[in-house]
Amino acid sequence: MAGERPDVVLVVFDTARRDRFGCYGRAAPTTPTTDSLAAAGTLAETMISNAPWTLPSHASLFTGLYPSEHGAQWQTGRRLSQRVELTLAEFLRGLGYETVCATSNALISAGTGLARGFDRHTHRSDLERGWREKVRQVRKVVSGGDSGGDVINEWIRRQVGGIRRPLFLFVNYLECHWPYAPPRRLHHEVGGPRFGPADDIRYRMSLARRVGPWEAIGTADEETLAVYSALYDGEHRNVDRHLANLLEILESAGHLRSGETIVMVTSDHGEHIGEHGLADHQASLDDHLVRVPFVAWGPGIVPTARRTGTYEFVDVLPSLARSLGGELPVASLAERRSDLFTPNGGSAGDGLSFAEWKAWGPEDLARVSARHPSFDFSPLVRDLVCVRSDRFKLVRSGDGREQLFDLEADPGEDRDVSGAHVDVAARLRTALDRRLETWRSSAEEAPALSGDQEAEIERHLTELGYA
Repeated sequence: MAGERPDVVLVVFDTARRDRFGCYGRAAPTTPTTDSLAAAGTLAETMISNAPWTLPSHASLFTGLYPSEHGAQWQTGRRLSQRVELTLAEFLRGLGYETVCATSNALISAGTGLARGFDRHTHRSDLERGWREKVRQVRKVVSGGDSGGDVINEWIRRQVGGIRRPLFLFVNYLECHWPYAPPRRLHHEVGGPRFGPADDIRYRMSLARRVGPWEAIGTADEETLAVYSALYDGEHRNVDRHLANLLEILESAGHLRSGETIVMVTSDHGEHIGEHGLADHQASLDDHLVRVPFVAWGPGIVPTARRTGTYEFVDVLPSLARSLGGELPVASLAERRSDLFTPNGGSAGDGLSFAEWKAWGPEDLARVSARHPSFDFSPLVRDLVCVRSDRFKLVRSGDGREQLFDLEADPGEDRDVSGAHVDVAARLRTALDRRLETWRSSAEEAPALSGDQEAEIERHLTELGYA
């Protein structure tokens, strides 16, 4: 790109589901700010997160590598492998960017390796301690509120005015993560069923007791699930207002200009709200979790287009490198799609995407089970990997069992059609075997963590309900 490089802003709505966005068909007014960006920019019809939970999905977004390659997942270190050559922040810093990270999710940290390359990094807990944090948490439980987005935006407001161009800003907002407790007015704006006064009090008391999603959603009846779903919609409206505020902050500081800024909005994964009897966002590779929204806006830089092909998180770094006019940062990314932001992009390649779930280890499983004593996790303790085409998805578990789903006829992934589509299953099986062989050749033993690193990661995983 000629002249000064554009500012780059990457926003992750943690745990936001694609089907809850207006630009992806939701009728309720859940995401008006994101929808306006989509209308004037690029929307990826199919963007696949390469893992169903925060740590490995962010790692794939930041490195262009699959979880088995970058190592940041259960059983393989829970942090970036020492063999990871480059992160997105390191790449942009090498091009002269000032790199800034503001996150409500503490897994984006130095301890996990995801803060590599950021000149400035802050987590909500760095900004909000003691009574201020307690007040926000109590307000959230009692009447609905904020999960840290406001304090994150205020920090950005103080920082951004003095930051030179070009800027790379990464922001993670946690509002859509459990517990679902948006401000009541936002819950009312998006409509849907509501608790009666008695049920509302019981629900909010459960939040005060820190009842987790598997315990709540995994054992709920259909009527209660509908209420949870409406509250979840309200959290999408909640996080979208943080995006609107962020854009105002950037505009007032001169970091949001036509022809000079790229804004990307996505989610690291979705959420189960009772589908297949599941809650939260682990132990599954359903599209509810791994097919995520992706919108890019940048008049004069990003085309106005609806990309109908298939993309993955591992394609974002090479596509951004191509858009900025640079070379692919590392040779291992040469096979990735790199046309996401180009005017005539059409998702080159074979149209396949891949995702992984590495199951809990014994100690992690024990903690998850203790946190959610009413839920039986034993059927979920198996590794999963999938290969997805535009229409079909082949899912393989660690014991070798496979299921093939026709996503066009069965978007809920309820029926195994491998017997009716033998040739399709064979083709996807071959592609998956080839990919697994590639991953095996790049695997390494998990790096040892220091005691402090282990304690920090364990604390953050527990706070988020992962363990």
